[in-house]
Amino acid sequence: MKNIKDILFVIQARTQSTRVPNKMLKPFGGSNLFEIAIQKILNSKIIPKDNFYLSVMDDELIEIAKKYKVNYFIRSEESTQEPVTLPKVLEWHDKLPFKYYVNINACNPILKIETIDNFVQQFINNNCRGQFGVFEKKTFLFNNEGKMINRFFGDDKYLATLETKFVETCYEAAHSLYAGTMEDISKEIYMGSFKDQGDPSFFIMDEIECFDIDWPWQFTIAEKLYDESNNNRGRINR
Repeated sequence: MKNIKDILFVIQARTQSTRVPNKMLKPFGGSNLFEIAIQKILNSKIIPKDNFYLSVMDDELIEIAKKYKVNYFIRSEESTQEPVTLPKVLEWHDKLPFKYYVNINACNPILKIETIDNFVQQFINNNCRGQFGVFEKKTFLFNNEGKMINRFFGDDKYLATLETKFVETCYEAAHSLYAGTMEDISKEIYMGSFKDQGDPSFFIMDEIECFDIDWPWQFTIAEKLYDESNNNRGRINR
């Protein structure tokens, strides 16, 4: 079992998004993606505030970190440019006094703090070096040659109708929550080998919570989903 005091909880952010300009600070749900993510972590029941850092370089984001009295690590300009190595992107790995990390994507506004806490608890309890969020995909998946990737367990007559109840469940990366060791980052290993079973370990999530904003149309849909999910609850305290 891991000690939570040995885990860094980090949100990486920058204002130079190319597909959705100024995505982190663009008005969203009465706030913005960056502050929504910060307040979720501050509302956690298990994450120690002293272990929570923002990895930022822009003055606007640093001011927000100060506003919430959150630790921040000033990342380099090089860490935001491509191509770049994993140790450079996650350059805090050898500069902060932690053995493990949990990286939270601020572009998942539907993600609940209860889910984050459950992810952390599973990472602490499991004997794994890495873990990441996934969601189930029970459908027919094919490669670019038209060959079915996942297995079908039913009679061929159901295959003709694409009956999904007989198809093998697969998992899609959630691009939401990531955990691993600082030592692995230095070796350019992110969470695990992705070759051996359980390396890294899965954390199964609700697909709607994994809605990731990369494009303007996703920003618009996410805001509607966010408003709907909050209804009579506070906009930020999820």
